[in-house]
Amino acid sequence: MSASQIRLLNLFIERPGDLISREDISARLWVDTRNIDVATGINTAINRLRSHLDDSPEAPAYIETVIGLGYRFIAVLEDDAAPEPAPHSVAPAGGDLLVAGSHTLLMVAEPSGGDSLDLRIPKSEIAEAMSQQTEVFFPANASAKALPLPEWIGSAPAVTKAFARSRQWKLILAVAGILLIGVAGWVAFTRFTTWRPMAQSPSADIPSSRNGAGLNPVTSQGKADPVSSAAVSPDGTRVAYGNHAGVLVHSFGGSDELLASRPAFEVSRISWSPDSKQLLVSGTDGSTGRHQVWRVPLVGSYPRLMISDADLATFSADGISIAYTREHDTEVWVAAADGRNPRKVESDATGSFPYLLWAFSGDHLLLDHIHAAPPSGLGLTSTTASLPPHGEEFYESVDSQSGALLDREADTTFRSGYVLRDGSVYFAVADAVSPVAGQTRLMRVLTDPKTGRFLEKPKVADSFGGYGRSLSASADGKRLALVLQRSFVDTFVADVRRPGPTLSGVRELSNKNVESYPHAWTPDGSAVLMEDASLGRWAIFAHPLDGSPAYLIAKTDDSAVLPQLTPDSRWVMFLQFSPNAPTANAILRAPAIGGVAEIVPTTGKLGDFSCSVQPGGTCVVRESLGNSELVYYALDPLKGMGQELARTPWHAILLGDWGVSPDGSTVAVVDHDTVHPGVKLLRLGTSPLQARDIPLAGFGTPLGAGWAADGRSLYVQCRTDDGFQLLDLDLRGAAKVLRKSTVPLWAIPSRDGKKIAFPGYSTSDNVWTQELSP
Repeated sequence: MSASQIRLLNLFIERPGDLISREDISARLWVDTRNIDVATGINTAINRLRSHLDDSPEAPAYIETVIGLGYRFIAVLEDDAAPEPAPHSVAPAGGDLLVAGSHTLLMVAEPSGGDSLDLRIPKSEIAEAMSQQTEVFFPANASAKALPLPEWIGSAPAVTKAFARSRQWKLILAVAGILLIGVAGWVAFTRFTTWRPMAQSPSADIPSSRNGAGLNPVTSQGKADPVSSAAVSPDGTRVAYGNHAGVLVHSFGGSDELLASRPAFEVSRISWSPDSKQLLVSGTDGSTGRHQVWRVPLVGSYPRLMISDADLATFSADGISIAYTREHDTEVWVAAADGRNPRKVESDATGSFPYLLWAFSGDHLLLDHIHAAPPSGLGLTSTTASLPPHGEEFYESVDSQSGALLDREADTTFRSGYVLRDGSVYFAVADAVSPVAGQTRLMRVLTDPKTGRFLEKPKVADSFGGYGRSLSASADGKRLALVLQRSFVDTFVADVRRPGPTLSGVRELSNKNVESYPHAWTPDGSAVLMEDASLGRWAIFAHPLDGSPAYLIAKTDDSAVLPQLTPDSRWVMFLQFSPNAPTANAILRAPAIGGVAEIVPTTGKLGDFSCSVQPGGTCVVRESLGNSELVYYALDPLKGMGQELARTPWHAILLGDWGVSPDGSTVAVVDHDTVHPGVKLLRLGTSPLQARDIPLAGFGTPLGAGWAADGRSLYVQCRTDDGFQLLDLDLRGAAKVLRKSTVPLWAIPSRDGKKIAFPGYSTSDNVWTQELSP
């Protein structure tokens, strides 16, 4: 397995019993995550490690999931105080030795009788040995009795508890097994996890919540109509939110009402009056670009402009005062509830105050302060403490009358939040994980209700999947709301213009806030076949280009992925994956118009398959014979595997990284070679096998290749230092970049070659709420 898998197990062994956050795992596995789908990579790494430990997430013996926070290693590891081993011990009877680089691993069979296992490996020495392992080599005929054991394997009195014996034995086998798989497995694993999350659970689930209560969606806005801001009413019965239409109020258990509001007004913040009868709506006028604060009654009258050149306005808890920012958030002002008697209480001419809250008592303000300039020349009015360091972001509490600084806490990002009567402050911290993943931590800190001073360090109260902002709660803290931006991969379509070629008319096919991946077209080019996560697991859908809803082709109890249309257009075949499985467990077929799926007969270690698109062509299935050969067989949707078509030496492979030519005569394969990148063409059914290499230097590492509809060129996807790119590669070796992306992408051409479908990055912004027990 990969070096990253070794580092992951190393991390768990170093910190048994501790909470290992996903951030900790990311930091250990990757140095640079800008071009990595970190969320999928972590999930895959954890699942693969559990598989080698024979562990179950439902009843874990080794790795326990702490929902919303990370993982914990719960297995019992012996202390380091084990007796020193003999320097030249040999394997006990019944043991097997494996040579791994400069190390010798002892594989000890579990005793057939008795209650103990006479072996102890100190945890720190396991970690050290694993961190030093860089090579994998296994002589075919290594002698188990002649090779010395490494010093990091010790011996000790028997462990008599059965569960400790079993866990320890499995751990030893797992360590050796990880080394056994070797460098080639590392290549395939890392490319698989960063290229396609095919066998993973879909991300269409409700955003995770650590406390188990879960989030409930209030809005389902499409990607073209994001929610910009939201706020829960003090009585907890409604939530107001802003989008391109204006300001709407959703009644829980009821409907949404659009309030009278300014056209083309981008809402930045909404604040409820304590009696829940009116709103303060801050934002930007689209026609003038000016920041404004409007008073919006819920019934009886029209909105009224309160303050120009102001933003982020909020009511105090008693409704007597309001606070807001001015001069592009460089000043904090306080006024009466009707906007009269304004006074400036805080300023930072070259910094900013991106968020502010009233304390529940109403006598001080809580600010997020970004101090962006050196101390000299600032207009900071706080007098009870020195200026903060240059470039710092921090929490600040100031007196609402005098502006006196009451407390300052460094390294505290406070972009949205709420305060309860007891001084508890809740705020949201959004963590960037990758282009298509994110996490928001709901932080809680107890403050002095009179001064806002921190009485403890902030702690994680909950966490959610997605980038969260605009956090608010009812006055009693029993219902919260926030806007979550959720990112995912969706299907896009573009027109192909030749000669060139060039892409034009790029448009997103789906309007559902759910992941999908394209793999084929209907014969007439009117719809794309894809796997789609809208059912809570991967299923096969056809999505028309005319805007009609996608319709289901086939589903199974497990995940259904990688649909291919047979050359005669009668069947859709696809792979089925069980949860957390690294390989498919079956190939299935369903009628092209949709219907019940049935298993296609196959034998051996199941790989993946590809179908030609011209009538009279064929489908081809690829299987691995250990790590020695790759074999290609004809595949019939009814009869299953047929005659052998080609056989090549084994190399690291990825799911769907190859393709059959439109006429079914030739296979295009990439071997993910970073030194001599290229594409190999294999002529099927020839003896000896006819093969031709097309070099592809200067475009990154090839991840996969598929054919253009006319068979005259290839669509090749490559990974580069700054992301991914899609190439058009003709059979003479001339390449042209068609598209670049931060997420992996590949091209699926329509049968007439005039369009391609490809995966792309998409986001949605919606309101979610949660019931709490403060």
